Amino acid sequence: MKNVIVTGASGFIGKTLVAEIRKRFPAANVVAVSSAMVDIADEAALFAWLDQQRAAYDCDHIIHLAALYKAGDWPVHHPATQFNVNLKLNVNILEGWIRYFPKAKFTSILSYCMYPSLPHAHPESELWGHEPEDYLFAYAMAKKALLIGQRAYAQEFGGRCTSVVLPTVYGHGDSFAENSHVVGALIGKFVRAVRDGAPTVEVWGDGQQEREFLFVDDAADGIIAAALNSDVNVLNLGMGEAWSIGQIAQWIKEASGFQGKIVYNNDKFVGVKTRKLDVSRIKAELGWSARTPLKDGLKQTVDWYAASLDQA
Repeated sequence: MKNVIVTGASGFIGKTLVAEIRKRFPAANVVAVSSAMVDIADEAALFAWLDQQRAAYDCDHIIHLAALYKAGDWPVHHPATQFNVNLKLNVNILEGWIRYFPKAKFTSILSYCMYPSLPHAHPESELWGHEPEDYLFAYAMAKKALLIGQRAYAQEFGGRCTSVVLPTVYGHGDSFAENSHVVGALIGKFVRAVRDGAPTVEVWGDGQQEREFLFVDDAADGIIAAALNSDVNVLNLGMGEAWSIGQIAQWIKEASGFQGKIVYNNDKFVGVKTRKLDVSRIKAELGWSARTPLKDGLKQTVDWYAASLDQA
């Protein structure tokens, strides 16, 4: 990697990815793109910015993470906003790639919400011929459109591209607000409960719903591996295992030192029952697998967040 454009670089995964690329390729020019730098949803603004970049360097990698997404029930109430903005982001960056840096390798980051609501591990083949989970239909379809767009641009213009599908990613630098995704929200609740001496921590649902989670350092490692070595259209990038929210809550409780009681709230929105990825293809294609066991990653993240509160 010599000149790398990373969109969504101010986000949780983007920050870790940019730092890891700079660590591995110290001589590389890594352009960390945020909305403050350029609005990718604005075609004219993006193309003007890319024209300036083309005059300064020859980009060899574009890694596209930029997306509009919020956890919880926000997608249920804002599907049109999510669909509109994400389609603009994706269409504009694809057109900009081919117009300004057609020789660059294009790598996009997708979400496992694109898969149908089925209880088994999803192979990449299930991206087609199935409907995604209903409450995230707008976001999922915008991500599918990105995958279709990559195929179309590669077929017509010969661009090199690949995609990775991520499960929910967690780790240092995550959001730990109560309306964050489940791991970030739970870590925030437990660590703050210890600090404040609270007697209980509320967990949404009954604890039986199952999810797959990937540590952010492993996500960055896998994205780099795919950008450098993948010649296939899409790869699932995850652990290939799902854990119950009840088990995860217990691990976080232990890691944080919380001595109170867990209270389950069945009236809260929790989404589908089970979600996990089949990761056999990425193992076969790249020999890649995640390094961080979930329990270890949770402990590292709890410690990181607790330390950040101490410094606040």
